Amino acid sequence: MPVITTSDGISLRYAIHGEGKTVIFVLGYGMSLDEWPSRLISQLAQSYRVILYNHRGVSGERNPAIEFTIPQGARDLHEVITQLAGREGYGQDREEDKKELIEVEEGEDDSEKERGVHIIGYSMGGMIALEYALLYPDSVDRLVLLNADCGGVLKIPAEEWVTAEMAKELSTAEAYLERAGKLLLTESYRCEFPDPMTWFVDYGEVADPHAVKEQFDAMLLWEGVCPDLHTIRSPALIIAGDQDIVIPPENAEILAAAMPDATLHILGGQAHGMIFCQPVRIAEMIEEFLG
Repeated sequence: MPVITTSDGISLRYAIHGEGKTVIFVLGYGMSLDEWPSRLISQLAQSYRVILYNHRGVSGERNPAIEFTIPQGARDLHEVITQLAGREGYGQDREEDKKELIEVEEGEDDSEKERGVHIIGYSMGGMIALEYALLYPDSVDRLVLLNADCGGVLKIPAEEWVTAEMAKELSTAEAYLERAGKLLLTESYRCEFPDPMTWFVDYGEVADPHAVKEQFDAMLLWEGVCPDLHTIRSPALIIAGDQDIVIPPENAEILAAAMPDATLHILGGQAHGMIFCQPVRIAEMIEEFLG
């Protein structure tokens, strides 16, 4: 697959599907871009130019001088947008002057001016998307947060056994699959589909274990953005599952209450892995919001 190179020399794999206005997906904890549900991506790629990319370190390439953090993930996302979405000049840092930067897509007249790109963040990717929306507000059109939280002291944490389970370094693919099923899927779903090989049917590159450990530490150390959520002006769609034990759904309610233009959906009977269980349903919800 093709790569882009960050300013500090790290190669990030990416893939692009479809044509239209740009939608960028931001990966969750421990994932590679191959693990996005294909039915979710293909549905959106019918109407949008969908960009997927790996976080730094996922493919094993590291810069020891720059560790992975949630804010660093947001800066890497900005490099992806700058290089792949044709948004050079977008997203001035919030410490600099914030000018309204409008780019007219090729072939559009002035009445079709569009502001920034759409960003969809899942789990840890939602945390990165929130940091990005604060760092580079002028480059975000609409924001979709799937099973995310705002971090910091206002965050509703998972139970201790869940966090301890996520922190374990396992030795076999079977053990990772069993843990993913226990944490991401409801018990009823596992009973309905008892074959673990049917749970996560899209796979490819496996994330480097060192990168996964860095991501876990980054989430624990993240100071969060709760105090600044009221400054995010981009319309946001927030979706969570009512049985999510990794990021409890109360976190989605906190996000929706704090953001000025947020739409909240709590899906009944869904857990943290709702994108794997209901990819088409979630794609349709996103399409309706973006459209």
